[in-house]
Amino acid sequence: MKKLLSFIVSLMVSGTAFAELSFDNAYWVIKDGKLTNNVEVWEYDPDDLEDKIPNVLKDTVVGGENVVVYKQISHDFLDVRLKFNTKNPLDLSTNYVMVLEYMIPSSHKDTMISEGNKPLWIFGFASTENNLKVKNATHAEAYSMVDAKWGAADEWVTSYKYIYAPSTLTDSLLYGMNFTYAREYKPGKSYYRGEMTEFPYIKNVAFVSIKEGKPFYAENFDGIDLGEFYDEKLPGLKKKSLYNGDIKPVVTTDYNRGVLYLFRDFLPDSIADQDGSGYIDCEQLHALQVESDRDSIMIPGIQIPTGTEKIYSKMLIKKHKNEKNTWVDADFSEFSNADLPILLKFNTGEVVDLAKDTIKMIWTKFEGEVKVPAGAESFDLIFKSGKAGYLVDDIMLSSQKFADVKVDQVDADAFDIVAYVDKNGDIVVLNGELVAAYNMEGRVATKADKIVAIVVKNDKGQLASKVILRK
Repeated sequence: MKKLLSFIVSLMVSGTAFAELSFDNAYWVIKDGKLTNNVEVWEYDPDDLEDKIPNVLKDTVVGGENVVVYKQISHDFLDVRLKFNTKNPLDLSTNYVMVLEYMIPSSHKDTMISEGNKPLWIFGFASTENNLKVKNATHAEAYSMVDAKWGAADEWVTSYKYIYAPSTLTDSLLYGMNFTYAREYKPGKSYYRGEMTEFPYIKNVAFVSIKEGKPFYAENFDGIDLGEFYDEKLPGLKKKSLYNGDIKPVVTTDYNRGVLYLFRDFLPDSIADQDGSGYIDCEQLHALQVESDRDSIMIPGIQIPTGTEKIYSKMLIKKHKNEKNTWVDADFSEFSNADLPILLKFNTGEVVDLAKDTIKMIWTKFEGEVKVPAGAESFDLIFKSGKAGYLVDDIMLSSQKFADVKVDQVDADAFDIVAYVDKNGDIVVLNGELVAAYNMEGRVATKADKIVAIVVKNDKGQLASKVILRK
């Protein structure tokens, strides 16, 4: 039981957090509530605007505290654009983890602004002036999304995001970046709640590095055209052929179709935590789709850095929807022992099972460690077809052990939870906020579940867990 709870909370708390970040050479865009000299807001030409109004980013003071306010007043994707100082531009080869500290007002909570399968912030990156002119952040050369996982409002939240970027960005100094907030909040939509009269604040935006070093290969498949959206098949990879890892995956010898498909696990009905893992499906914007009963998908020829003794791997994996193309997951028992066939094939001939695990029904971080064979200079990363289809995202390969934080606060017993089940079957917590409740399969609990693991946060921000029994 303790292992399950530790697993759930470590996923929930540390999904994108990093333990050992280096701020020694941080690149600050916003620092202590003020725009820095590293950037300037690049205003739109009046001829480009016509009668449209762009979004606004500016310094302000609230309650005696310096903050930067983002006014989302455009419904035409007129995102804020920032030009980097030509004497000190951003270099994503050295500063590749974005740290964002922000606060949203309470009026934005419990709307589509903060629900789980819509992005709260989107940041796009450009290497040239022409590329920065793109008005839509998701059309940038690379972009990163930040989700309001738990809908926290009127409090400062810090998010850490690894920037997956192609060599066009990492081999050159950046010209600028654009970003937008709550872009799905538009008049005329069924979820529209009226004009936005309050706006989010930003205290800090910085780009830093990981002390242990940057992964030598990283791919999240974002920016590539959707291969499948709901039940609709779309032409694969026509929007953009450039991968963040600079290597195009190959479908080996598919007897049904020879095109690679990606998948956006985006449910029509928004729920704040879609599968109970703590990862929001919007974060996994485009995932590699490995279907059952088809041939392998391979990322070929990944070069091994000189002197690498071990390869450390990390990726997010989730069982794909069932084969009937419905949005109801298949029975977990049917796939609970299905092997996760992910292999490394070195150019020296050795083949190693990387995952050494079974497929999970929720987004799960799989980490591996493989010794490099003598004389090996490269390898193929192979995702084989198995009993069940699965999705893969956020691949990272490194020569050094990852510095991701391992927050097993369940084991720390930060405090004793006082809670009970009322006559309606609802869980009532007396000394904290109920953050999540899971059944024994690691899925979001319902009233039908008799044994429920709850995670609670107290007023000090500490986490604890407890098993609740329903009679």
